[in-house]
Amino acid sequence: MSEGETAQVPEGEPPGPWTHGYAVGAGGVRLHYVEQRPEDREDAPLVVLLHGFPEFWWSWREQIPALAADGYWVVAPDLRGYNLSDKPSEIGDYAIEHLVEDLRLLIAHCGHERAAVVGHDWGGQVAWQFAMEHPEQTERVVVLNSPHPQRMQEAFSGRPNLRQLRRSWYMFVFQLPWLPERWLATNDYERVGLIFRDTAAHREAFLPDVLQRFRAAAARPGAMAAAIHYYRAAVRSGARENLQQLRASAPDALKPMLGDAEPPEARLWPKIGAPALLIWGERDAALGRELTEGMEPLFGGPFELVYLPDCGHWTQQECPEDVNRLLLDFLDRYAAD
Repeated sequence: MSEGETAQVPEGEPPGPWTHGYAVGAGGVRLHYVEQRPEDREDAPLVVLLHGFPEFWWSWREQIPALAADGYWVVAPDLRGYNLSDKPSEIGDYAIEHLVEDLRLLIAHCGHERAAVVGHDWGGQVAWQFAMEHPEQTERVVVLNSPHPQRMQEAFSGRPNLRQLRRSWYMFVFQLPWLPERWLATNDYERVGLIFRDTAAHREAFLPDVLQRFRAAAARPGAMAAAIHYYRAAVRSGARENLQQLRASAPDALKPMLGDAEPPEARLWPKIGAPALLIWGERDAALGRELTEGMEPLFGGPFELVYLPDCGHWTQQECPEDVNRLLLDFLDRYAAD
C-alpha cells in the first residue's frame, strides 16, 4: 500500500477492484484518490486520470481496470472540491495554478518523477496546462473533449466564436453568487443527474443508479459550490487579462476609466513536447468541433486527433470500449523507455 492509503472503502463510495488513499496537494489541500496496480509489476508506469464537471473519480470506472490489466499503475483522484477531497472556500483556491500543483504533488506522492496524464473536461484543462508547465514530468498526455487553452481563449476574446459563446451559457450563469448552487441542489440534486442524461448522445450510459452516484457525490457538503468555483475562477482570471489588454490598447484619455491595470505581458503558450492524443466526441452539446481545428502548431512532439462521430461530451462513459482501445494503443505505442 502507498503511504496514506486505506484498505477500507469510505462510506458511500462505489466498490470495485481499486483501493483508496489520500495525498496532500497545493496549500495543504487533502486529495482523495483511488488506485489500482497490476498484480505482477512492482515498477508499473504511472497513469493519472483527471475527471471533469460535475463528476468525480468514478467517471473512470471503465478505464481503471483496463489500464491496470495492461500493466499500468492507475491513480484517479477527486479533484479539489469534489467528493471526498478537501473543499477550500475561496474562489481563488480553484485557479488553474493550484490544480496543476495538485497534480504535481500527487505524482510525487506516488514516488514517481513522471506520469502519463489523462484528463476529461476540466481534467483536460489541467492535463494541457501541466504538459506545458512541467514537460519534464509529462510522459504522455491524453485529453478527452477539452480544448487546448489557446483555442478556448481564442473562442472568448478578440473575435469571439458566437456559436461557442451560446453553447457556454452556463459558464456565465455560474458567475452569479449562490444561486447556481441552490438551483442544482433542488430535489436532492436531481439537476446534476439531468446534466448527464440530457446532454449525452448515449443516454443508456446514465441509468438511474449511475446518476445517483453523481448526485450523491455532488451532495457532499461544499462540493457543489467548489465545482462551480472552477468556472468563477477561470472567468475572473480571463476577465482580468482582457481588461489589461483593453487598457493597453485604449487611448490615453480613456485609460483612467479602465482602472490602473498594468499592460499585460504577451501570453505565450509553450508547445507541448510530450506525445499527445485528443479524443473528441463529435456530439458534444457544450463544445464545438471547431475548437479542435488547426491544432498542430501547438505541439512540438507527436500529436494525434481522433473523432468519435457517435459520442457525446461524456466520452469515457458513453463510449468506454472506444476510449479504452484508443487509450491503450496510444500509451503502449509511446511507452517510455
